[in-house]
Amino acid sequence: MKNSKTKQVFEHTQLQIDEVVFKKSHWEALGYYNDKHGDKFFTLTPKGVKFNQYVGVVQVGNLTIEILPKIGQATEKEDKDKWQKVLIDMLRECSWMSIYTHEKAALRYKYNSILEAYLELFVLECEEIVRIGLIKKYRTVSNNCNALKGKLIFREQIQTNLIHKERFFTRHQTFDHEHVYNQILLKAIMLIPIISPSPLLKDRVYKLILSFPELSDISVNSETFQNLCFNRKTAHYKEAIEIAAMLLLNFRPDISSGKNHVLAILFDMNDLWEEFIYRQLYKSKPHDWKIQPQNSKKFWKLHTQNRAKTVRPDIVIHDQTLDKKIVIDTKWKIPFKNIPDDADLKQMFVYNEYWNGTHALLFYPNAVYSNEPVYYSGTFIKKENALSTHGCGIMKMAVLNMENTGLDLTIGIRINKFLKKKILI
Repeated sequence: MKNSKTKQVFEHTQLQIDEVVFKKSHWEALGYYNDKHGDKFFTLTPKGVKFNQYVGVVQVGNLTIEILPKIGQATEKEDKDKWQKVLIDMLRECSWMSIYTHEKAALRYKYNSILEAYLELFVLECEEIVRIGLIKKYRTVSNNCNALKGKLIFREQIQTNLIHKERFFTRHQTFDHEHVYNQILLKAIMLIPIISPSPLLKDRVYKLILSFPELSDISVNSETFQNLCFNRKTAHYKEAIEIAAMLLLNFRPDISSGKNHVLAILFDMNDLWEEFIYRQLYKSKPHDWKIQPQNSKKFWKLHTQNRAKTVRPDIVIHDQTLDKKIVIDTKWKIPFKNIPDDADLKQMFVYNEYWNGTHALLFYPNAVYSNEPVYYSGTFIKKENALSTHGCGIMKMAVLNMENTGLDLTIGIRINKFLKKKILI
């Protein structure tokens, strides 16, 4: 990809057409892509694009746009590099970017973009698959053969071999590399030279292509990947197939001019923050705690229908020794003057009612590091004639570590310690 450029922006910011880096042709291609996906990833403006809560990477033609998370003020390039690393590390911690046994080899490089990091991981995994050996599977084929094997198909035999009586049109089984697992990998590998500007990566890809036998091309969609079943024989394909799905399902080729292909690997920052906090809490939980993510319960239904509405808090902590519960809902935003939105508070009240929670927590990121969580206690106003009510506090923790250089990976230890000492008493 000639004259490739990378542009870094923060979530909830705008990128204006300048005809130097971000051109009108890029803007139009993004419009077609966003329209195909229900306008959920960003919003087109008359002279640019406004990003929302989705972070990650969008490649359009020769331009790679990185959309980075942001808490507090961050504008300089060094801040963008720092938040790029934070995003990659958060994806790794949540296993949304796979962690390999040979991870150290992959981490020697400073990636120019998040897309490059994914491509590097994909190539590494494919190289490992080739080293172990591409698997073969049995498949049924129907064709002309010089020897009789399998089942003779009389209709085709008469139509095609009336003159060539030395041939046999049969249906039989063959054992080879022609199956969907290898076809998916090769299809994704063939995509990399189109989307990657890296000569070193392309060189490795061409070597990989030579390691594959000639395979027929297949069309892929979400059902293709949903129907795959991994067993002992195909387990080592799983990581590579997951990244291949990400690449192939999010790639929109430019049919008209062939210049502005679009590839988007985007994540809802609210979901990523929730997953990160859950995993950090779970890693350092006391032995008598049970921590559940996305535990749902039914709370309303029409009498004429069986289907019910459900409520589902992000995280439920159950201290089994004290038999106390804390319901946590994570929010990737900073509340104005530490006052939660009305809808969030109503949500937390319902969670406490249905999970018999002694306390609910709205958990936000913080722009400033602190050794302990910043905590503001609060309670729901007691109903008339009610004997008791339940609490709902606000908790904030910094995303960055104490040195302000990268992702804080001790956050779970300090939150659990605080909950044990100050809340679960």
